[in-house]
Amino acid sequence: MKNPSALEDLEFNIEGGSYSELADALQYWATLFWEGTLEDSYGDCLAYLLYNMSKEMRQVNETSI
Repeated sequence: MKNPSALEDLEFNIEGGSYSELADALQYWATLFWEGTLEDSYGDCLAYLLYNMSKEMRQVNETSI
């Protein structure tokens, strides 16, 4: 991404979706970093962060049902 500050303009709208879909996406990206498919010097840290976020999203999803 050429302009990282553009991230501040992003909005999250789960209307019509579910937190489990978000959790699946986070777990997918965590797996890519963990397996080394995506090269990054902080890959292990990113995998840990994303995976734990996916666990939290699943917990939020279960409590909101």
